[in-house]
Amino acid sequence: MAGTIRVALIGGSDALRQSRREVLDRTSGIEVVYDSDSFALSQLAVLDLTFDVAIFDQRLSNISAYEFVSGVQATAKVTGFELGRILISSSFSDPKLRIAAIEAGAVDAVFVSDGLENFVEIVKLASIPDADFGAREVIHLVEEDLVDSAKYAFANSALESLDEKEVAILRNFCDLKTDSQIAQIVKVPKLKVRTTLVKVQNLLMLNTRSQLLLMLKKLGAI
Repeated sequence: MAGTIRVALIGGSDALRQSRREVLDRTSGIEVVYDSDSFALSQLAVLDLTFDVAIFDQRLSNISAYEFVSGVQATAKVTGFELGRILISSSFSDPKLRIAAIEAGAVDAVFVSDGLENFVEIVKLASIPDADFGAREVIHLVEEDLVDSAKYAFANSALESLDEKEVAILRNFCDLKTDSQIAQIVKVPKLKVRTTLVKVQNLLMLNTRSQLLLMLKKLGAI
């Protein structure tokens, strides 16, 4: 994205946030705009923050980050608020935690054990509005047929409402093509690709493209 990446650090130890803040402050094009231990921070209050990327510690005050982020995403959807991208921070690398973070509405998880250099690179990647790299990297670990019959029927009915171009866009998205590649293959503007995927997200009552990719895997489309 163009301009400065605005970052919010939420939760975790003071020492961890300080080390991350210091490395971000030394990185050109990134500004830390919010730094909090998360105590008494409500889900609604998060919508008042202006950030491109927020990093929530996995263990927030009195609640898990997965539950908190899921609530923030739901609140944003109900109010029509365009939320920045979210990462959930955990201590040690674990693919299952990446999947859990994505299902909660984050772009990905970021791990303390992977070091500060990797942390900065993940923040940069997550700043892209349509970032879904996390889901693309773990999609092979997600099992199919984990959706109950009622949800499957609902999803199938919703997807049947798509027109031919939209189906082609979705099919290529399932093949992990980029937006540019999909636009070229289907012969539509890149904006059409983005709006179609947002439409499908809304049809399936999802908040992010990453959630959409995981849901399509569970539905057996990938």
